[in-house]
Amino acid sequence: MSDNKKDRDQDPCWKNYEQVGMKEKDGKQVPNCVLKNDSSSGSKKKS
Repeated sequence: MSDNKKDRDQDPCWKNYEQVGMKEKDGKQVPNCVLKNDSSSGSKKKS
């Protein structure tokens, strides 16, 4: 489990999300996390 904690410390976003800069929320700077996009295939996520 120590590997999961280490990954979380480096990446503040949820699984399948990536940080793309910072944004302001309630007067504080927070990570701007967006859903990862598999742009190499060019297809949308299947439900």
